[in-house]
Amino acid sequence: MTALTDRYITEVVRRLPENQRGDIATEIAAIIEDMTAAELGSAVAPAADPNAAERAVLARLGDPAALACRYSGQRQYLIGPGTYPVWVRVLRWLLPVVGVIAALANGIVYVATTTEPELGGLIGRVVGGVVPALLGVFATWTIIIAIVERSTPDGTPGPFAPSPDWDPATLEAAPPRTETRVDAIVSLIVLAILAAVPFIPSTFLYIGHLNNGEPLINPGLPTAWLAGYLILLAALALVQVWLLVQPGARRGRLAVEVAVDVAFGVFLTALVLIQGQVIHPDLVATDADGTTTAIRWVVIIAIWAIVVWDQVETLRAYRREAR
Repeated sequence: MTALTDRYITEVVRRLPENQRGDIATEIAAIIEDMTAAELGSAVAPAADPNAAERAVLARLGDPAALACRYSGQRQYLIGPGTYPVWVRVLRWLLPVVGVIAALANGIVYVATTTEPELGGLIGRVVGGVVPALLGVFATWTIIIAIVERSTPDGTPGPFAPSPDWDPATLEAAPPRTETRVDAIVSLIVLAILAAVPFIPSTFLYIGHLNNGEPLINPGLPTAWLAGYLILLAALALVQVWLLVQPGARRGRLAVEVAVDVAFGVFLTALVLIQGQVIHPDLVATDADGTTTAIRWVVIIAIWAIVVWDQVETLRAYRREAR
């Protein structure tokens, strides 16, 4: 073994656990010796140079750190190829929704808690609230995926990975895609959060001092409106449960989901226009300068922005499943 090979092996094994170093060093030395002999045997006799052959072999083996990584079996990535598509799909779904909700909430809180609201202050408050919200969602989902990635043993398919047993027969009738289940689960989580909104205390947004920690929603709203809100959310949740139980592209389910989604948007619009004071009156008091009316229309615009975007995503998911 030459000094160059010895240094190469040392650089590899020093990155490995001590109880593995001896065996792996012996194995690498044998590999280098065999590859060098093969390199010399393939060269024309006058051109056979042991030093050049050795360097060529070490170059093919690559960086010692990379070789050590292959021997250790450690995953040198945060989001692996098996879960990356799911990670991207969920972020594409969550970030716009969270961004709109955070912008709306922070804008309303700014207008409600500022004596003389200004456009610059409103923009600063909205941006200052949206950016941390998006970063928080991004970090939380990434951590969840990373934990799943690390907790899944090597050679075992993770909960988000497609089945490793592939059969050409699947080309005739493709199985339901994994991301379909993920979409349904994420939708159910979002629906559960929306169902909790009427009961979330104002302290959640650090403005509990304005209405003694009462919910964000006006407690004077008729019970029928609250019941209708929860019933429509339950209908949307049933559609997602249907998707979990029977995945795949189904026109009937698509029609039901679109219809309930639009009905939910119409219901929320009617609620905001008819009731007027949906948010707790201590947070946004009725005034004569048009502020409350402006907030009402901002809420309506946000509602339909989310509804339209959700329909686009639903149709795109249906086309993917129908292929």
